[in-house]
Amino acid sequence: MSNDLISRSALMRALRGNVLVDVTPNLEQAIEAQPTAFDLDKGLEDLEEYAYSDGLCFRNRGCPYEGNEKIDCGNCAAIGALEIVKGGGRDRV
Repeated sequence: MSNDLISRSALMRALRGNVLVDVTPNLEQAIEAQPTAFDLDKGLEDLEEYAYSDGLCFRNRGCPYEGNEKIDCGNCAAIGALEIVKGGGRDRV
């Protein structure tokens, strides 16, 4: 996943303000068709669903960190939340 988080609308404003760029409907459509790097609404939905679920233990049919003395249930929950954020709201945990 790219770390480039830009605004499509800000890009269009910048291009429209540049006399060297001919902003055609095809260019606008191409920019609008680009996938988002992060879907905030989807990410929040996934985090809320995860917060009220059995977390990673349920999804992995048991604790994936069993026997690891450095990771307890609180750490495990945080790791699951981090996975959702790293997925950019695009992938389900």
